[in-house]
Amino acid sequence: IDGQPVGEVTSGSVSPSTGKNIGLAYVPTGSSKIGTEIAIDIRGKILKAKVVKAPFVPSHVKK
Repeated sequence: IDGQPVGEVTSGSVSPSTGKNIGLAYVPTGSSKIGTEIAIDIRGKILKAKVVKAPFVPSHVKK
């Protein structure tokens, strides 16, 4: 945030269900509000990201 690191990406991939890139990261509570826009560094390239509520894809499994 504001050019300073605040967390750590733990994994990321293209979602086969949505065709969009998704990732998981450790982010401090103060920076993890749903809808917060952040920047992530992927192999030296800075990309925009947004904090969203899990699950990323609605489940069709009944519990």
